[in-house]
Amino acid sequence: MIKLSEDLSIQKLTAADQPELNELMQEIYIPSYKHIWSDSGDWYLDQMYNPDAFQKDLDNPKSHYYYVLYEGWKIGVLKYSYPESPTLIDFPNSLHLHRIYISKEYQGKGVAAQLMKRVESIARERGLKYMWLEVMDTQLQAQRFYRKMGFEWIFTYHLDYKKLLPKYRGIQILRKSLT
Repeated sequence: MIKLSEDLSIQKLTAADQPELNELMQEIYIPSYKHIWSDSGDWYLDQMYNPDAFQKDLDNPKSHYYYVLYEGWKIGVLKYSYPESPTLIDFPNSLHLHRIYISKEYQGKGVAAQLMKRVESIARERGLKYMWLEVMDTQLQAQRFYRKMGFEWIFTYHLDYKKLLPKYRGIQILRKSLT
């Protein structure tokens, strides 16, 4: 367990956590994103959190995957990897922030900002030049948050997930320079 503040900590995920992680993501992801999927997001959750996909994430030496805990309660997940560059555009020597999902009840309490500061600190300690992430072009609140944290738009592309409704397929790549 890594303590980030008096109330906030992160706990590294293990293979044994897969069933509980899947359950947590059902509670966090589905209420927030079911409107963007033709099947309410079940396909996506299965793709990201099934036992094989989860084990593949854990086996990747570049990947770092955590529960987010607030006052000891599991309220979300954090996943990042380094060094990793986007497929469509090259950012050498970069950290990819894959996921920050926080339960709605804990949003607006500064949790995401604390997590971002922790991840940025790790990237700087490792001598990385950039942090980058992907955000849906329809998620304006998330975009404002990331811009507030110093990220800039670099590139937009479209996901081809068949169960993702067409108007939600736009993905922005945002990057923050650490130099």
